[in-house]
Amino acid sequence: MNSVPAVRVYAMTWASLMALLAATFILAHLRLGAWNPVAALAIAAAKAVLVALFFMHLKRSSALTVLFALVALFALAILFTLSGADYATRLWHEAPWRHP
Repeated sequence: MNSVPAVRVYAMTWASLMALLAATFILAHLRLGAWNPVAALAIAAAKAVLVALFFMHLKRSSALTVLFALVALFALAILFTLSGADYATRLWHEAPWRHP
């Protein structure tokens, strides 16, 4: 990290995050059907990218730091994938005490 970013960078990032917050609020009141979670996750991803790039200083970091952040995201993706696969392939059995 070479130098501290200007206050303008933080102000613009904050304004962008507030705009995305407003978009999230508006989206919560819209009826988009199956596209609602897709749009919400896209907004959440944009927020995460802004926080990672500017507040976590990944934009100005060394390549090794960025690599470690990407490896952590990849590990998180593996965990989500395995959890989703477990949930999708799980057999649900009725509890024995619920049968008459």
